[in-house]
Amino acid sequence: MSMFEKPSRAEQELKWAKIWFKQFSNFHKRSGKTGWDFSPDDVILFLRSKRDQRMPAWKRMKILNGLLVYRRFEQELPIDPFAFIVDKMKEIVANERAKQDGYDTIEDVVGKIDPKESDAIQQFRRALRKDGMRLQTERSYVGKVKAFMADRGMSCLADFERVGASDVEDHLTDLAVDGNVAASTQNTAFHGLLKFFTLVLRRDMGHIEAIRAGKGKQIPTVLSTSEVARVFDGLEGVHLTIAQLLYGCGMRISEAIRLRVKDIDFENGLIEIHQAKGGKSRLVPLPSELAEPLRRFIDSRRSLHEHDLANGTASVWLPHALHRKYPSAHREFRWQYLFASHRLSRDPRTGDRHRHHLHHETFPRHLKVAVDGAGIDKHVTSHTFRHCFATHLLWTGTDIRAVQELLGHSDVKTTMIYTHVMNRPGVRVTSPLDRLVEEESRKMGEGDSQIQELPTAYETGTLQFDGRDRDAVCVDGNAGYLIAG
Repeated sequence: MSMFEKPSRAEQELKWAKIWFKQFSNFHKRSGKTGWDFSPDDVILFLRSKRDQRMPAWKRMKILNGLLVYRRFEQELPIDPFAFIVDKMKEIVANERAKQDGYDTIEDVVGKIDPKESDAIQQFRRALRKDGMRLQTERSYVGKVKAFMADRGMSCLADFERVGASDVEDHLTDLAVDGNVAASTQNTAFHGLLKFFTLVLRRDMGHIEAIRAGKGKQIPTVLSTSEVARVFDGLEGVHLTIAQLLYGCGMRISEAIRLRVKDIDFENGLIEIHQAKGGKSRLVPLPSELAEPLRRFIDSRRSLHEHDLANGTASVWLPHALHRKYPSAHREFRWQYLFASHRLSRDPRTGDRHRHHLHHETFPRHLKVAVDGAGIDKHVTSHTFRHCFATHLLWTGTDIRAVQELLGHSDVKTTMIYTHVMNRPGVRVTSPLDRLVEEESRKMGEGDSQIQELPTAYETGTLQFDGRDRDAVCVDGNAGYLIAG
């Protein structure tokens, strides 16, 4: 390996495995004995010593993993007897993380679970929430597991003892062949079942060779600037402002409706986007055209918040247990959603009542009316404005790396999909068919001009035949056209 080459993950893991084993063997006074067949009790004793030294649980978990890597790959000894220690350490890490986030127990992280659901689904919901999955992802994955259980005639967790890779394979194949589902639907089912096997059953799902639903290369729908303007003409109020944010900042609809008052930085002309796709955050420029409308929305939102304070109902959902760390933050104006719902709603996980943001289906309904009114027959969704933002920036010469950063893409290859539109202003690609028609039209035009000139030449005695023999020629004096016999 050259000095500039980054070591692989396996090499890094083995390096740290040797370091931890050296400390481990020194602790037990077995220094230098690389073939020592240590027991689970030896590992527990070492981990307890690290706990007494106030080492955090996540780091003790790394030590345990390192010792198991050393045992498996260096000593070539079995690691199955240590599985119960791994499970216990995972539980300790989760509890410690919950307490750091302000929760008393891991059950506080999980929230309320419907006891009427199957024990398999209850455990799956609990595991997904411990794993930090979003509510929308939880609903999607749970729905796919429920569909799998119904398809296989299953009702409880015990039924999964006889389920293997072949059952999952048959289910996914049925979705593609009989259900004729989209590739994204089948992929969601696959990942939902994979999560269930990993988090609940805690075993490998096995190799899956199901018939996959086909999905070719997709290109985004892009509106022209005039079409965007026509759509804007059909929107008003909060829906017009949201559409302008989507087009002017390249936001996703979920990012726009989740904006909080504190995210708008008028002084620096920026908008902060937090907890976007993949849990990432980014900054985008605040269009000057939107500065005044957003100020008006904030003033209006302040009046609604003061009304909620007076009624004792002021509250907003906060991420990462911030309501535990900052007990009054959910009532502070800066944390309120900018585009708030007109009514209070109940958190399905905790049961608490908050003033949430607009429902994600509200804007698309108004957008459809505006698109139909503009007479646009393209398939336009909320995400189309994000496509237009990227494509129109590339049309005007913006560097693709800058567009990548504004969109929040991890890889520039994702951004390169927007280079598909070649007919940008000043760099138009002409179809060969158009070139053929233009060439034929040009030739016909040249022939007509020559015919119009011929009578005049004949009448003045200057008609030439380039020295070639021709048939008799006569002229219709009235019409003035050349007639060749």
